Amino acid sequence: MGRDVVYLGVDRAQISPWRSSTSTATVIGHPRKAAMAVDAVRDLIRITAQRGYSAAFTSAMTPEQAVPFIACGFTLHEELHLLRRDLAEPIDIPRLRTRRARRTDVPSILELDELAFDTFWRFDHAELIEATKATPRHRFHVTRTTPAVGYHITGLAHQQGYLQRIAVHPDAQGEGWGRTLVYDALAWLQRNGAVSALVNTQLQNERAVAVYLATGFTMEAHRLHVLHRELD
Repeated sequence: MGRDVVYLGVDRAQISPWRSSTSTATVIGHPRKAAMAVDAVRDLIRITAQRGYSAAFTSAMTPEQAVPFIACGFTLHEELHLLRRDLAEPIDIPRLRTRRARRTDVPSILELDELAFDTFWRFDHAELIEATKATPRHRFHVTRTTPAVGYHITGLAHQQGYLQRIAVHPDAQGEGWGRTLVYDALAWLQRNGAVSALVNTQLQNERAVAVYLATGFTMEAHRLHVLHRELD
């Protein structure tokens, strides 16, 4: 099973395997307005089940976007902090340096990703590649070390930046690589016309929250919701 884009009236959605699973899907809604129509979500559930999946997780969504999914039987799996940074302000130059990721970096990236995140949030190879295709433009950089001890994937869509993934090997935490990766991402977004950057993180990831706050992000008033549903 691969990525599948479906059209649901005026809305559309993406269906793809969750962590290469053949039984659990990830569904990502792309509503034309603020949120998908309830009928569109019902059709999405039906189509996802027809593709052979028995359960589904949503991508992280705002409370408003979650309403029609909850109305159709999805329940909360996890809440995430959402943080924003204005890019009109100057960006500090990183003290440490990064470089573009290469194919040969992928094994060490996946290894450190497994150590940095719990099972639900870890990337496999397909998800790592998929993250680089999520936005029209992206930057995929790693620490200038051998092997890489940290990496970031940052996306740009129109004038909105997204810090999609930042991970540092546990043995290298506290050495400044987290801030380096954040500043590298922000500087690239600023150079390419983004006006703000968004990032989300788990509520219990206090270390990541501290890094984002220290690099100029502020907490948004609402949290993001990841939802789950068993499919009939």
